[in-house]
Amino acid sequence: MPRIAVLGAGFMGSTHARAYKSLPDLELAGIYAHSPKRAEPLAAELGTTWTDDLDRIMNDDTIDAIDICLPTPEHRAAAERAIVAGKHVLLEKPIAMEMADADALVDLAASTDKVFMIAHVLRFWPEYVELQKIAGSGRYGRPVSAFASRRQPFPAWSELFSRSDLTGGAVIDQMIHDYDTLNWIFGAPKGVTARGINNPRSQGWDQVQVLIDYDGASALVDGGMMMPESYPFSSRLEVLLETGALEYHFRAGGRSVEMGAGVNDLIDYPNDGDPRKLAVPADDPYTTEVAYFVDCINSGQPATRATPADARLALQVALATRESLESGQTVAVGQSSPTP
Repeated sequence: MPRIAVLGAGFMGSTHARAYKSLPDLELAGIYAHSPKRAEPLAAELGTTWTDDLDRIMNDDTIDAIDICLPTPEHRAAAERAIVAGKHVLLEKPIAMEMADADALVDLAASTDKVFMIAHVLRFWPEYVELQKIAGSGRYGRPVSAFASRRQPFPAWSELFSRSDLTGGAVIDQMIHDYDTLNWIFGAPKGVTARGINNPRSQGWDQVQVLIDYDGASALVDGGMMMPESYPFSSRLEVLLETGALEYHFRAGGRSVEMGAGVNDLIDYPNDGDPRKLAVPADDPYTTEVAYFVDCINSGQPATRATPADARLALQVALATRESLESGQTVAVGQSSPTP
């Protein structure tokens, strides 16, 4: 029975910790946080302990795995310590803020026999999983274009979002969900052209429109976190294929994603026949995500979903987006300067 510790007691750390607690045959070994403000009540709720001593977690040989939900600038150091300490690692997205850190973590993953996975939750979100499955099946030919959006008011669940130097703003922390999903469907991106608004509240690019070029296809991403306070969290993915189309629309019951689903529709539009609303299992994606991580640990198999290499590719799109926003030019993904 694996023993798992969670680093971080904010929104995502709490979400992961509760997901582990709902699973059988594992033990939530503890919560690490910088202060007791959220960690102490979370630990009490889940019947575990909390600590602000990271060494205590890292040096505990009875802890098999560490789930890292710390601020993104702390990801690389925490993941490296955990792997060196012989722990399996689930690292919250984004993998890093800069390519040098992402490259180091991809190399680290390749050098260890421990499970090392990135928590890109849309790869476990039932409707996104089903959409990608159909798009990749060849039923409607190949995908040729897509539109993705992700919109919400300025996040209220963490003070960190007032510091884009700690989060990357919407371009890195929020829209990276959609970059990763589009890469999952279309493959390796070629270039990015972006326009957007710099938010004085965070000093980051918090409202963007991004055109991503793929091999023989393209995708448009729109969104951010500058919507009015009354606006519900909303996301959308529309994929056009050669002989059909797929659309998923999610709208929460309030300003944040966890406030229930006011709209949660996946529609299949064939070229021949009527549109169909698809029914998929109403599984909690965070629970499915951590359960997959635990299954990999128990089976001794590496994680093949949401890998560090996948996460690095999504970060490359995010960094190319930021450079295009700053330069006004198209930027080749993986290159450090705009293309002519």
